[in-house]
Amino acid sequence: MKMGRFLGVFGVLAMVLVGSGMAMGAELFFKDYDAASIQEFEVPTNVPAPDMAGTQIAEKIVYQLRRYSQKYHLFDMVVKEGTKEIPAGKKVLLIKGEVKEYTKPSVRRRIGRSFIPGGEWTGTAAFAAHYQFVDRESGKVIYETDLRTTSTGRADTVDYAMERNAESAAKVIYRHKIGR
Repeated sequence: MKMGRFLGVFGVLAMVLVGSGMAMGAELFFKDYDAASIQEFEVPTNVPAPDMAGTQIAEKIVYQLRRYSQKYHLFDMVVKEGTKEIPAGKKVLLIKGEVKEYTKPSVRRRIGRSFIPGGEWTGTAAFAAHYQFVDRESGKVIYETDLRTTSTGRADTVDYAMERNAESAAKVIYRHKIGR
């Protein structure tokens, strides 16, 4: 009798957990798209970042998305806007955005963090951008997000923070296309 009650409670608990996991799963915003086109990001005049930062992040996103597409079969084509023609009939996801932060590494911050246990492994450079994922055909914004990443201790450069930001964007697309 006790074993039956235990199994009954366990079964109900398992169903609740599975059901809540399904309810909390990522929405599949990008599942119908065959190709991705990345537009050069805007660099506002009030953000202390070089004008080339918009081009750099776009190229890094192209690289990371191609890497993820090869591994997880996300898109048939990933191109930077204006470099290659996407064949007709493909549903295109346009990725564009705006640079929000471009923080260079600082020796002063590195010294300060060295006094914190484990702080020497944190970086002082940072990069942040606002991403918009747009249906190219309709021009409708499907999803928006802000991503901010920092460098790590040994690779304390803004370039590395941008690499991590582009990989974070690829992970967002993966999560909303595959659903894992």
